[in-house]
Amino acid sequence: MSAVLQMESVFVFVLGIIVGSFLNVVAYRVPRGESVVAPRSSCPSCHTVLRSVELVPILSWLCLGGRCRHCGSTIPVRYPILELVTGALWVATLWWIPNWPARVAWAVFWVLLVAVAGTDLTSMRVPNILSLPGAALAVGLSGVCGVHGWGQTLLGAVVGAGVLFAIHLLSRGSMGLGDVKLYLSIGAMLGPLYAMESLVMASLSGVMVGYGLRMSGLMKKREPMPFVPHIVIGVVVIAFFGHPLTEWYLHNLLATGV
Repeated sequence: MSAVLQMESVFVFVLGIIVGSFLNVVAYRVPRGESVVAPRSSCPSCHTVLRSVELVPILSWLCLGGRCRHCGSTIPVRYPILELVTGALWVATLWWIPNWPARVAWAVFWVLLVAVAGTDLTSMRVPNILSLPGAALAVGLSGVCGVHGWGQTLLGAVVGAGVLFAIHLLSRGSMGLGDVKLYLSIGAMLGPLYAMESLVMASLSGVMVGYGLRMSGLMKKREPMPFVPHIVIGVVVIAFFGHPLTEWYLHNLLATGV
């Protein structure tokens, strides 16, 4: 790795975790109909306004031991996780995506996914104020920045949302409409084939994690589970490893060429 790429990676990671810190605010406040700009961040338990040193991404949570320094209440581990995931995805985009316009498109898309994963974790909701403008932005950026051609972008959005909507109808609402709207963005960025592959990966992740949580007693039998984090896992796997996985499947399981 060149020295320039190393410096770019550090800069992108730091910027990513700062953005991730803001996404934590979005995830907590948007489902509650609160402003993400004001008032200043405070402890949800004791309502003490937090100082700047208590808001340093990842480090503050580690130094505080995951607890509020004023009242001792637990700070959910999702805070440093969302920050770390945002920074890591931005660095991975820098490494994997060859040109800057496409990198910008993917960086914006990751912000949308992490924000929605956060709202799903905090409230089991995918707010329209995030999913619908995010879909328009993803379609526009995918086409303009050359992630896909316009035809593939629009087809991906239609196929992604269409398949999820069919599942929504067949499952009688078990698959929420919020996930359907989110797949407009995912289909636009991944294209129709990879969008469907990401759904398969998300389902596998959801089944394995859900089964593990129920077997361990951490989740009741019919207790609902946020699905968007599993969608994010599926999208990340396919975005960075979709082609090798498809080749492996075709060559090793179907014994055909690509």
